[in-house]
Amino acid sequence: MDWDPLLIFSGCLAALIFSSTLFFSQVNQKANRFLALLTLSIGLNLLVSWIIINAYFNQYPILHILPYGIGFGLGPTLYLYVRSLTTEQRIDYRHLWWFLADYPHSIYHWIYGRSNFDQPIHEFLDKMGFLSIFLVAFYLWKSRKLILEHQKELRSKLSNVERQTLNWLNQISVLFLILLPISLVLWSLNLTIGLDFDDRITGHVFYVGMIFWLGIGGIRQPEIVSKGSGNITLPATNPVAKKHLDALTACMEKDKLYLLPDLSVRFLEDRLGITAKQISEALNQESGKNFYSFINEYRVAEFKEKVADNPQLTLAGLALDCGFNSKTTFQRVFKEMTGLRPSEYVQSIKQ
Repeated sequence: MDWDPLLIFSGCLAALIFSSTLFFSQVNQKANRFLALLTLSIGLNLLVSWIIINAYFNQYPILHILPYGIGFGLGPTLYLYVRSLTTEQRIDYRHLWWFLADYPHSIYHWIYGRSNFDQPIHEFLDKMGFLSIFLVAFYLWKSRKLILEHQKELRSKLSNVERQTLNWLNQISVLFLILLPISLVLWSLNLTIGLDFDDRITGHVFYVGMIFWLGIGGIRQPEIVSKGSGNITLPATNPVAKKHLDALTACMEKDKLYLLPDLSVRFLEDRLGITAKQISEALNQESGKNFYSFINEYRVAEFKEKVADNPQLTLAGLALDCGFNSKTTFQRVFKEMTGLRPSEYVQSIKQ
């Protein structure tokens, strides 16, 4: 049984469903429209492959209005998605002009048909299409840079950062970096010794996997609540920083706001009547800590107090009571701050 048509059909259907869902989503609205464009483009690439396999271009030349591939547009669109998620800076839509670089191949076949594959210009267009992989690598690098900057800034504004880190996008970068040298080797072998590697099925599996990964990841991605301005600079001194830190500390010790799992700087802005920047300045200059460390120190201290008084309770239950949003987060933070795993600490106080 030939599974390729079923694979293509499932990919195209998934692309249509995911892109529609993302386009009309009210969460991360602008960013999700870029992701909708990306998933739809990958699905379109599968559709073009199906048209080629069934020789429909010969029967219906009008189909050449479709781009021959989406190689040049993939990287820029992913970058615009990440940029929309992580910053509040103006989006430069000119990056989308790269989609036009996928059209010369289609225009060639529209003019000369599907039988002139040995022409030098066709060979050039084939090779040019492969060069799009370097453009994708460049934009993935830019996207990863934005994600790392975003992750660094998260700790100055949120106390629980796991659902905001965009690690699922970083994993795409790792996958691509693995595939890049493999693709380069195969391309080099094709140029030097004429090795013809039929990677059609492999490519289709990759595209379908990307559609599901991007679609599910985008739908599950919650609203990003901490977007950077792209240029954050703290002054060297601030005469009111100590006053703001005292107010923040009093708020923690009196009202125990650190017990709120989703506590953020934005919440404290309204509570204390000071700006997020002033809170960050106070913590950075007066305590040498970021918001993430400041709040989680209180949570760890609360856990130590509770576990001594309630040894019968589970560690996971205690962690949630102390403001951590998951057992995994709690274990990692506790180890970072104490040098011990929670279970090791419990054993030490029993001795």
